[in-house]
Amino acid sequence: MNDEINQLADRLDDTAEQLAELSIELLQGALADADTSDARSKLERSVTRARRATIKAAAILRESTGGSDPYDD
Repeated sequence: MNDEINQLADRLDDTAEQLAELSIELLQGALADADTSDARSKLERSVTRARRATIKAAAILRESTGGSDPYDD
């Protein structure tokens, strides 16, 4: 069971990375287009919130199995 939980946590980490890349792409696109629209800004904030939630979910799963959080500094 711990292996399954750790695999899920790893997949969440991968998802968090993908969300981070998407957020960066959104920001870069906004800069390149000089786009200050509220819609793009709102989307980027939503993606960032989802990334943070995903990181927290992975940490909670690892904590429950006695694993360490790779984002702990």
